[in-house]
Amino acid sequence: MRALAALAIALAACSSYSAHLVDGGGGTCAGSAFDPCTSNDQCMSMTCHAYNASGFSACTQACTPGDNTTCPLDSTGAHATCNMMGICKPVRANDCAP
Repeated sequence: MRALAALAIALAACSSYSAHLVDGGGGTCAGSAFDPCTSNDQCMSMTCHAYNASGFSACTQACTPGDNTTCPLDSTGAHATCNMMGICKPVRANDCAP
């Protein structure tokens, strides 16, 4: 059982998860998808959206409503949710400072 747990930890540590993130996290934001923002000009997409119910604002992009695969991966490693307004919504903003 311990060997299996050690293998799982080793695989997680060696995964290429961070290579698939739009923003690697930490440091200064580059205006990538799901970076925190306060205005459109802070985003490469020129779309800063306030997710008031979730308590954050983030750079986002257009997507095909209902098709999450048209959104980039968020900080959890999953595709963001494409809502019915055609806007990608991450679980949370990336870990960087605008």
